[in-house]
Amino acid sequence: MITKYDYLNILFYLLFISGVGIYYMWKSKNTSDYFRAGGLLPWWVTGASAWMASFSAWTFTGAAGKMYESGPYAFGLYYSMVVPLIILLFYTCYRFRRMQVVTPLEAVRLRFGPASQQFFTWARLPFLLLFGGVALNAIGVFMAALFDFQVLPVIVVLGLVVTFVSLLGGSFGVAASDFVQMFLVVAVTITVAVLALQLPGIEGVSGMIQQAPEAHYDWSELARPQFIFLWFFALMITKTFEENSIDKAAKYLMVRDDRHARMMLIIPLVGTLIGPLIWIIPPTVAAIRHPDMASLFPTLRFPEEAAFVLTASEVLPQGMLGLLICGIFAATLTTMDAGLNQGAGIFVRNFYLPVINPHCSEKRLLIVSKISTGVAGLIMIGLGVMWSQYRNLGLFDLVNQVAVSLNVPLVVPLFLGLFFKRTPPWSTWTTVLIGLVCSFVAKFVIHPEMMNALPGFHGPFTTEEVTQFTLFATVALVVAVCTAWFFFTSLFYERSSEKYKASVEEFFVRLKTPVETEGDAEEKENQEVAPSIGKLLALYGTFISALVLIPNDLVGRLCFLICGLVMVISGVLIWRCNRKPHYVVVEETTSPDGESQPARVEIR
Repeated sequence: MITKYDYLNILFYLLFISGVGIYYMWKSKNTSDYFRAGGLLPWWVTGASAWMASFSAWTFTGAAGKMYESGPYAFGLYYSMVVPLIILLFYTCYRFRRMQVVTPLEAVRLRFGPASQQFFTWARLPFLLLFGGVALNAIGVFMAALFDFQVLPVIVVLGLVVTFVSLLGGSFGVAASDFVQMFLVVAVTITVAVLALQLPGIEGVSGMIQQAPEAHYDWSELARPQFIFLWFFALMITKTFEENSIDKAAKYLMVRDDRHARMMLIIPLVGTLIGPLIWIIPPTVAAIRHPDMASLFPTLRFPEEAAFVLTASEVLPQGMLGLLICGIFAATLTTMDAGLNQGAGIFVRNFYLPVINPHCSEKRLLIVSKISTGVAGLIMIGLGVMWSQYRNLGLFDLVNQVAVSLNVPLVVPLFLGLFFKRTPPWSTWTTVLIGLVCSFVAKFVIHPEMMNALPGFHGPFTTEEVTQFTLFATVALVVAVCTAWFFFTSLFYERSSEKYKASVEEFFVRLKTPVETEGDAEEKENQEVAPSIGKLLALYGTFISALVLIPNDLVGRLCFLICGLVMVISGVLIWRCNRKPHYVVVEETTSPDGESQPARVEIR
């Protein structure tokens, strides 16, 4: 039941996020500041931002619905990220930081030349905006249904907030808001999970596991084990190429040095391992208590997707459901605002600067960057409205399939090119085109029936098995053919121009050159960025602590108090550990024997 206190929480959240954009408006002095925070951010800020960008509202709707139906089966979606993150930790993250560019596609120019840079610019930019619109539509529809509002005004308002934060705050505002929102999401979801386990008849973790539906542990009706393995393996390979490709370097370009680039992966790794164990509890409790979700949500096309919110509405104290809604919005906001910031960076640094105005000053370029962010935001809002109007035509599933088919061919050369240099400039876009043909073949030519001769892979096939096979066939064919073609092009490397070879050599020299924080850069970060994030976190925690005044029982008041105090204490510690030292000059004195003592400086 939505109360006036929930509306208060949502209003404060929207004002707070908008305030973050205003607060960091003056931090960006050039496009390096605006698009990558000047390479000044500490690992704990970029790590939180990277983890928050890895999931969205789908975690609490679509993924929750899958957990409601089949329990830990959905873990495969999350744990397929573990190996890619480990590869990032040991091999790739510091290479990203050493590229020393403002946007990842500038590294593509260094590695593969200007033609490849333009190819990937116009291949990436439309999809960043398109799926930003899809995400905006998803959260807009969810919130409109929850509050019984019209969908279009909700999409427009939320889209304007996202655009406002990205336009004014740039990458500083995006990273700072992500860090605060991480605490909000973690605090509220843990609260929901703990309270759900205390419900009558659940009896804690052991009781929940014992009472969970049989379908949570027996997946035979979904798919056979061999198909599940192929599905998981395909996801892991896909994520390995995606997360370790050059165009995924944006977050790593924001950190101070090599060491911070590695340390920032602590948060995504821990979040990936522990997060699903928390997120599965509310939908599992819903499956135990409400086996017939369709009767509770007859108007929803997929009623099981309301499992997380249903359990939350049953256990959360009055007013905290609004915080959960803010957390769900925050999970999507981090993806959208990062997409806007990166989309504007792609256009400005990879098209406007090299093609339209190569001699543009940094001051003018910063203005163009903000205008581009605003225009990109309006386009994203328009696409969100379009999805709202035409979402019943089945376009959502179609575009998702196209995105999967397109993304794998795009990332294969950008991953391999980070480690192998003897390929000509055309190796990238030809690899992508060949990969697209393979995707088409996998989608429309290859069918599961082709595996009937293999033991354990004979028909008939369930719907889930067909989906899993299509994913595996697409990934296997595209990766194998694209990798073979990419290395085949090395036969033509010697025919490349000397200018291109020199650019490639410069790129790989950068990858071998460690990045160390300069003293003034570290001082600027310690004095400006980190303390301000601590203050923002403490401010939001103070607001949540004040919600203890809402008329609830003792447990309800303690929930607000604990969540708020965790944020306040964390914020104060961050502020005190990174605040600007206070220097006090102690004046010259005279000793008892008449000799003067030199002045000294004390840090207090």
